[in-house]
Amino acid sequence: MKKKYLLIGLLLIGCKSKQDPKPDPGPDPGSNTASKIMEFNFNETSGQSTTEAKSNSNFVIEGPADSAERIAGLEGNALRVNGYYGWAYGNASVSYPTKNISVSGWIAPAVFPVQRKNQDPITEHTVAAVFSNLNTSNSSGVSFGINQHGRVIAQFKIGNDIRQIISDEEVKLREWSFIVVNIDAEKGSAKLYLNGTEIESSSFAAGAITWDKSATIFIGKESKVKTLAGFDTNALTGAVDLVSVWDKMLTADEIQLNYKKQQIKVPDLRIPTARFADDTNKPKYHLMPSAAWTNESHGMIYLDGKYHIFSQRNINGPYLEHINWGHYVSEDLVNWEELKQALWPQPGFDEVGIWSGHAVVSGGKPYLFYTGVDKNKAGIGLATAVSPYIDWTKNASPIITSAPAGVSHADFRDPFVFNESGSWYMMIGTGLRSGTARGGLFLYKALNDDFQQWTYQGTMLEGNPASDGTGDFWEMPVYYNFGSKSILLINKLPNANALYWTGNFSNGKFVKDNGTPERLDVINQLLSPTIQQDKDGNLTAIGIIPDGVTSDKHKEQGWANIFSLPRVWTLVNNKIYQKPHPNLTVLRKGSQKFTNVSFSTGVSDVLNGAKGTQYEIEATVNPGDATKVGFILNKGVSNGEETIIYYDYTTQNFVVNRSNSSKLTGVPLGNLATSYIMPKQDIKWRIFVDASVIEVFIDDQLAFATRVFPSKGSDAIELYAQGGTAVAKDLTIYNIEGEGTVSTQKMAKEHKEANFSVFPNPSDSVFNIQFPDLIQQTVVYAAVVDITGAVVRIIASNTDAHNNSVQWDGYYDNGQKAPRGVYLIKGIINNEIFQTKVIVK
Repeated sequence: MKKKYLLIGLLLIGCKSKQDPKPDPGPDPGSNTASKIMEFNFNETSGQSTTEAKSNSNFVIEGPADSAERIAGLEGNALRVNGYYGWAYGNASVSYPTKNISVSGWIAPAVFPVQRKNQDPITEHTVAAVFSNLNTSNSSGVSFGINQHGRVIAQFKIGNDIRQIISDEEVKLREWSFIVVNIDAEKGSAKLYLNGTEIESSSFAAGAITWDKSATIFIGKESKVKTLAGFDTNALTGAVDLVSVWDKMLTADEIQLNYKKQQIKVPDLRIPTARFADDTNKPKYHLMPSAAWTNESHGMIYLDGKYHIFSQRNINGPYLEHINWGHYVSEDLVNWEELKQALWPQPGFDEVGIWSGHAVVSGGKPYLFYTGVDKNKAGIGLATAVSPYIDWTKNASPIITSAPAGVSHADFRDPFVFNESGSWYMMIGTGLRSGTARGGLFLYKALNDDFQQWTYQGTMLEGNPASDGTGDFWEMPVYYNFGSKSILLINKLPNANALYWTGNFSNGKFVKDNGTPERLDVINQLLSPTIQQDKDGNLTAIGIIPDGVTSDKHKEQGWANIFSLPRVWTLVNNKIYQKPHPNLTVLRKGSQKFTNVSFSTGVSDVLNGAKGTQYEIEATVNPGDATKVGFILNKGVSNGEETIIYYDYTTQNFVVNRSNSSKLTGVPLGNLATSYIMPKQDIKWRIFVDASVIEVFIDDQLAFATRVFPSKGSDAIELYAQGGTAVAKDLTIYNIEGEGTVSTQKMAKEHKEANFSVFPNPSDSVFNIQFPDLIQQTVVYAAVVDITGAVVRIIASNTDAHNNSVQWDGYYDNGQKAPRGVYLIKGIINNEIFQTKVIVK
């Protein structure tokens, strides 16, 4: 049989057993062999720079001091890029070839980069580049990476013509992929490769590659400047490794060998705990993503013993754009794991964003309903999954293409699906624009059990903002039938607020009990709740509690917005009562107890120096003759910071006084107050403090939340009274040691180890690597590595049951005899790995 030899660097040496026929010499390697003119390995263990190996040039890693992050890569470390910082940039003295070139690199995206909804035309691609040195004025140079939909893309200039090649295939999220572009300017062609396989080719007029030798080189970001709200939007979020620029094109065999020689493991893209180790304002026991942006929660379901909840998610940074669906699971509604995003924008009707929606379980199968957005309109999409419900399959086209024709409206989004009297319905938020601008809900009815076909039923409910205060747009609607009564909740805009009516669903309409809706929270801070019965039948709700900080503050802290604790809803006297979910008691870790504590104006430290940043207060307080009664939280003894939460019996208001809550910039300091009549009698308070979030529950009926951002050390807890003396009849402070939302790492796909032997070893010349289990022809790929980690010889050879060994003859690829010492031979055969040390005598 003939043996096939691959060319990587220099001519490869094959097996020299007596049974082997004379090898096919193949093409002359001299002028056809590509060499690296640039190489980035990112193997530094720390520091805010990396070195380009060929020129020894220093490249800066963008970001604040000590922010550079590295993870385990293919051969040593890889560079972690975080969307709006973390890329490398600099210059190297390089002679760029004009006839042809290859650029290669490994990329592991956590998410695809941002295409800005309003600023970027749909035809303009964002490039999260493994390599980019474009002159942004005249487009000379090369930019190569993945675009906003995970397609491999290269942009380059031939003569005066700007060229672009894009694949149809999407790279895998949260896995390593090897991407290569070959540009043959002489013949007018370009090719893209993914994991060793050609995936796209393009032809153009022949010419010469145009370069700007002084252009800055970027690794992990394209050269163009694209920003939104102060954030760079065109960088990779994920990891990059082993980036090389070659002076000629790589052959298909060389590309295959460079791919096959790596032992590929799943990259660890979890957010390192060290990133937020000094952030005293990041909550620890509230559900929130590990980093970056979240807002509206939606689609909580219970399936196979686990709760799933989804949310709006921009993983590229703490700002609102290019929305994915975040995904979290829990067994108890308290301790959560963050999974890979369930949905993300892809070419078609949802190419700009996966906006809010809902989820239901029918026939034991989960269904996600979402708003898919392109540049022109929104449609309603559908996705399903099988156990373990991590990878979701979307319908290729929307199940509802657009809002009903002929109805004047503004926007069309946020489906909520419910079953009433055996039929499935979907309501969708909108703003009606015929006559008075007002909020409304479009209603659809399912025609089949697989939710593929729907018919429009008209509007389920319309607002009257002049009389009911419900604004001119409704989003994130919620419907639930308690039995004798149902509730319909909407989030109104402008001045977002969660409001609800009681009533009944009849003939496609919601018939309200009262014209004016009730506030969900007594002080408005929680928005967009999602609901689900827990395993014990408790109707449980979790909403979003926005930060209320500036974009600069979001950029500084690296995360945006959190979710509420789970709350149990009951309907009493046509009002939603809210109380903490009973499972929250598992968070308690030790306590301080007080009884019959009197407190009044000017009296301090009645709680014996109590302090904390993560805790729960449970107290029964009698107001006595005081006019204001409550708590001072996050008190700073030296800096004067404090947040006062109290009830004012004179004005009959619940009040959150944040005027002195923080000395930090960019955080909310406005006071909050809402009228509510309370009798002057015992009040049962439950207060949860978790760094920058405070949730308050009153008498297992009322709830409200607020956000405050105290300076480090502002953690004292005191009682508050004005105008008289009040008594805390019993008060317990429970310490809470929340671990935060856990980011789940996908299990690595380990290669099976091959059965092999090496002989002789040690040796002064030939080493034989034999594979006794071979039953069919296959190619062996191997690399010989010296003690410094440098690859000194590449081996590739056909083998079969009769010729089941390959050899290293003790020479380097450059013809040099290997000096005495220890070497490592590692390779792959039939997708099985082998690795062995050999000693040259």
